[in-house]
Amino acid sequence: MTWAVFTSVGPIPGAIQNVFRRIFQEWFPSTGYEHAGGPEMEVYLPGDVTAEDYRSEVWIPIVKK
Repeated sequence: MTWAVFTSVGPIPGAIQNVFRRIFQEWFPSTGYEHAGGPEMEVYLPGDVTAEDYRSEVWIPIVKK
């Protein structure tokens, strides 16, 4: 699979929910890609998930339209 990886910055769950919203409302419509139908992954890196600078990742499987 090909994956688009997006970084989320901020406390969980709000920050990661915002990233998902932006992926589907902004990123997909403005690119030549669509969801590949595979599983999505959320990667939680070590750290304080309530911190304003906490970083996590969202991995979305993609295919060219």
